[in-house]
Amino acid sequence: MRFIVLERLINLEDGYRRRFELDGHSILLAQEEGEVFAFARHCPHQHYTLDYARIENGALYCSAHGFEFNLRRFGDLIKPQGFPCNNLKVYDLHYEGDKVGVMI
Repeated sequence: MRFIVLERLINLEDGYRRRFELDGHSILLAQEEGEVFAFARHCPHQHYTLDYARIENGALYCSAHGFEFNLRRFGDLIKPQGFPCNNLKVYDLHYEGDKVGVMI
């Protein structure tokens, strides 16, 4: 695994969104409510893009079908409960100096 820089910390602010294609991973880096998240760019339900998904209280809301995922807890599916859907892939963030990135 190697550290891949995604952004400088000075550029992050609430509402920030940026897409990355890294080694076959389609990743979205986002900041809301002072928290930074890196997660798969497409919903595991029907692969709808999450570029404009709402993030609130650490939960991501897919606008296509209303699915809700916990970004703080491994991308666990919150709603609809019991629906056979994979968790959303959430990447651990790593910080080096003034940069944030992921290990891939």
